[in-house]
Amino acid sequence: MTAAEGNAANAAGEAAASAAGEAQAPADDPQALMAEIERTREELGHTVEALAAKVDVKARAQERAAEVSDQVRSRLAGVKEDLAGKVGQVTTGLTGKAAQTRQAVSGNGRTVLGAGQPAARQVTGRAAQAGSAAWKAAPEPVRQTARRAVAAVDQHRVEAAAITGAVLLAGWLAVRWIRR
Repeated sequence: MTAAEGNAANAAGEAAASAAGEAQAPADDPQALMAEIERTREELGHTVEALAAKVDVKARAQERAAEVSDQVRSRLAGVKEDLAGKVGQVTTGLTGKAAQTRQAVSGNGRTVLGAGQPAARQVTGRAAQAGSAAWKAAPEPVRQTARRAVAAVDQHRVEAAAITGAVLLAGWLAVRWIRR
């Protein structure tokens, strides 16, 4: 029960009590009549306030909208936390698999064409699975941003390839410089 509804109930109860008290008060006493009129006005004012609060649809709608907004924010925060945890797990798994693959390839010592194909297929398949799981778990705004990025790379393939080559060359030079 809201405060306005409680005021309406109190006002109704006071009105009934004053009606019962009206029968006991002498009708000739002008001061008693003025006091009764004043009390009735106050009760009527409280009743009108309570009814106005019940009828104020805009304020009630705004309160409900605020409640729903808070619920959505809390759910979004939960989804973000879940997604961050899943991304961490996928990253850890991929890092471990990449290290295992690197060790397997360097341990074999084979450079024969095709020696690394099964491992490469396995890593590619797992990466595709991880990417699919991350894509499904990602919220829609993240998906839209990723789609826009892919479209931009598709439109500018030469530039993207040049940038990728430059980054790889810089990485290779940095590793070479560190090993000296």
